[in-house]
Amino acid sequence: MAILIGSGALFLGALDFSINVNLPRFRSELGETLISVQLIIIMYHGARSGTGFVAGGIADRFGIKWPLVSGIVLYTLAVGLISLQDSLTPIVALRIPQGIGVAILFTLAPALVARAFGPSRRGAALGVTLGAMGLGTFAGTLGGGFLGQQIGWEAIFWARIPIGVALLIAAAVGLNGHLAKAVEGRANQRFDLPGSVTLFATLFTFILAMSFARVEGWLSPLPLVLFALTIVLGFIFAKGKRSGRFTIFPSGLTAYRGFKSGTASNLLLTVASFVMWFLFPFYVADVMGRSGLTLGALLALMAAMNFAGSGLTGWLADRVGDRPVTFAGTIITAIGLAMAGSSGSDPTMTTVVIATAVLGLGFGMHQAAVYALTLRGTPSEHAGATSAALTVSQTVGTVLSIALITTILNWQQSSYGSTFYEAYRFSYYIAAGIAAISGLVVLRMRRNQR
Repeated sequence: MAILIGSGALFLGALDFSINVNLPRFRSELGETLISVQLIIIMYHGARSGTGFVAGGIADRFGIKWPLVSGIVLYTLAVGLISLQDSLTPIVALRIPQGIGVAILFTLAPALVARAFGPSRRGAALGVTLGAMGLGTFAGTLGGGFLGQQIGWEAIFWARIPIGVALLIAAAVGLNGHLAKAVEGRANQRFDLPGSVTLFATLFTFILAMSFARVEGWLSPLPLVLFALTIVLGFIFAKGKRSGRFTIFPSGLTAYRGFKSGTASNLLLTVASFVMWFLFPFYVADVMGRSGLTLGALLALMAAMNFAGSGLTGWLADRVGDRPVTFAGTIITAIGLAMAGSSGSDPTMTTVVIATAVLGLGFGMHQAAVYALTLRGTPSEHAGATSAALTVSQTVGTVLSIALITTILNWQQSSYGSTFYEAYRFSYYIAAGIAAISGLVVLRMRRNQR
């Protein structure tokens, strides 16, 4: 039941990749600019980043069942209401509760599975569950492109309502016993509401600062103000944590085996691999001269290989060990990125297909293994907070990837007069190097483990 509900939550959340395929449609049908329509992405990721630790803390304090049910309800209501809008402002506003809902799903689904299975079987269980994220991405990419083209962008939102309702019924009925209750010894502890609000505001502001810096420039007034506010809020949170007033981030959490290396590797590999979702589409359209249907098929192939890699690697990590399998996933991802970057200015479809498949396989392997690495050594009373750290690292890595790689691409074109393909190739080589570093982090960060 934990795998079924956890997989359903990740599948539902991953369907939001249909947004990436339909951004041009939003721009044309809503009569907006490319810059303004990006607010749909910015606010969503900001809300996601700030919610992870709050959701994990609530689940550790009160149990997973009702926070997860609340996340499903919030997400489903948000996508339903978005489908009824006809202008950008309410869509952007509703993307905030949707982002909060998906953060709850992505945080509590792995935590639920980690509580249900002991350390010896946790890798296989997480691998199967996380594979659903690849299936959701696959369905969101192909199905979202088809629905957007045949019916309209509204369809990619209302089509998720039946899935959300089915998942809600399964969670409300199926989660019982120890999976639904708070961890023993935590029920009477005070929930840190002030710390939760401060941490949410810090991460939300940081994501907005990074996003607007990419859109408006790093030295523009709005990003500078947001970065300054992030520093102030971060200082307040750090001071509250040192004094013991803020407990939303449990003391000693970073000392557990695999926590630091797992979250750091997850952050870095997300930075490296997310170029496929915001840079690769321009390569397919501008360099290869292919249609959106071809792009959707390639991204769906990557998602399918992600699913295959996750399912296989969870089982393998239980037998070989989390660290070597995580490292192998990063190296395969790095090879895929290097292949994709060096496909050429007039590539064959076979070359691009192979590169995309290799990259998807490597990312899926890393995803399952790094979750097993991070959650295997963490006590069940901190499963929510640990899963939140992985969710937040992935969200921050997504925004950081867009900001960093876009800056590198523009720098190559403006400073060296590079063509788009030349700058694209250089950016992908940088991404491949970051992927390799994410593997070395896992092998080297073994000190101060509990």
